[in-house]
Amino acid sequence: MKIRCKMKYNFLFEKSAFCLPGNAVDVAKKASQNDLRVLMALGSGRFSDEAQIAKFLGISVSSAVRSLEFWRGAGVVELPEENGEVKLFETSEFTVPSEVIKTHTPEKEPQKAQEVQKSSLPNVDRDSYTSEEIDRICAEKTNVPLLIDACQAILEKTFTKTEISGIVYLSDHLRLDDEYIMMLCMHCKARDKASVRYVEKLALSLYDSGVVSVPELDKYIKKESKKNEAETKIRKLFGLGERTLVPKEREYINKWIIEWALPFELIEKAYEAMMGSGRVEKPSFAYENGILEKWREAGVKTPEDVDAMKEARKKAPKPASQKETSFDLDEFFELAVKRGAGRADGIKTGE
Repeated sequence: MKIRCKMKYNFLFEKSAFCLPGNAVDVAKKASQNDLRVLMALGSGRFSDEAQIAKFLGISVSSAVRSLEFWRGAGVVELPEENGEVKLFETSEFTVPSEVIKTHTPEKEPQKAQEVQKSSLPNVDRDSYTSEEIDRICAEKTNVPLLIDACQAILEKTFTKTEISGIVYLSDHLRLDDEYIMMLCMHCKARDKASVRYVEKLALSLYDSGVVSVPELDKYIKKESKKNEAETKIRKLFGLGERTLVPKEREYINKWIIEWALPFELIEKAYEAMMGSGRVEKPSFAYENGILEKWREAGVKTPEDVDAMKEARKKAPKPASQKETSFDLDEFFELAVKRGAGRADGIKTGE
């Protein structure tokens, strides 16, 4: 039997044939040579478990598992459960079992390998890579040795076998682009975290949160750099020295810098207002947050806006009822801030 292709090649089906899901083609460019061999072995229906596939292809079982998990994460295969146990697919020649075929509506685009969710992460760690497997991967993917050399240069160290496994893990297992891995190494080095283990931990955390492409990583790094720069200034402003920030303090900084996108000059202005209020004995993140929150509600975005608001308040004519009392708007504002801060440590409460 012959099937004519659009190109001048014909498939020669002798006594058997097998099919594969069409979306395998969409992620094939991210697949390694090993991944493709394993997929063909699985689709042939000749093998009942991972060990048989590994033996047939002359690779380790862990390597076969990594490839199967790659295809599972890419939405090409799945693992049905029987009696609570996960089973490999049992395919038959000329047919594709229904378990392997996923329903795809025409209007939806095929799932990309980079869109793998956390639940699809293979349960394989970097220590499962043997020296032989690393050598094979480096031989198959000529970019991997270059990537390892580049990462060594960035982190300014010669890698051990374990550290090389870590870089291979990010490239071969998570399928992260070389540029992504090098950018991550540069980011960690800039933060004085020149450790492959730290790079791995951060990569896994980002992977789980969906940051898997170079543009997404670039956006993350810029956001983190902005936050770290602001944190350094706020530390100096509050006189915190090198002590570790408590979670609540980090939460406030993240809110001011990332969520509210406030300029440092406005944070500094609020600090001056806080320390000049006479209502705090020492700097308080909670009290300052109360000031910034009130300013934000009033539409204040810059120190100049604060000055303009105060000037307008001075010039605004007071109603007759207010002229007859000693009611002070500034004092009322400070009390409101005090209540919003929840009377945190350092706020005087006996007045």
